[in-house]
Amino acid sequence: MTERPYKFVVRLPAAMRDQVAEAAAHYRRSMNSEIVARLEQSFGVLPRSSTEQEVEPPLHPHIEAIFRSTLNDSEQSLIKVFRRLDGTRQQALLDLLS
Repeated sequence: MTERPYKFVVRLPAAMRDQVAEAAAHYRRSMNSEIVARLEQSFGVLPRSSTEQEVEPPLHPHIEAIFRSTLNDSEQSLIKVFRRLDGTRQQALLDLLS
């Protein structure tokens, strides 16, 4: 018998909710999955010295490769850095470039 997930409501500051949403989008998973992965990491389910590859979901590199197949290394690097910026900085960079 599989264990049923426990529904738990959490109140997050708006900025933290945005960070979770950005990280979830980056790894192409739900916000719930992102929160669970980060909680597992913080409780030691994942190695303490975890790297990004150990936290990312299965097949993430392959999915990213499909989406980036037309980008060169510099463009891929730029996208990776851009995704890690908070929403305000992303918008400021977009405004600067347009």
